[in-house]
Amino acid sequence: MENRQSLTTEDLLKSNVSDFERHIIASALQRTGGNRTAAARQLGTSRRILMYRIRKYGIDVSQFCKPEKHP
Repeated sequence: MENRQSLTTEDLLKSNVSDFERHIIASALQRTGGNRTAAARQLGTSRRILMYRIRKYGIDVSQFCKPEKHP
């Protein structure tokens, strides 16, 4: 990982924005039990854009899915 001291102000801002965006996407997925359509709706974006960002940030949606209950 790059040393944060060697980053320019612009690079640091981009990194912080990416970290924040990753966090709010993960939070929305947690609240919706991994439901991407509901998460996109909560975030005020389209499912397509959300899916792009999930891939971009390498978010594993399965970790947010609720386990199925078997009788």
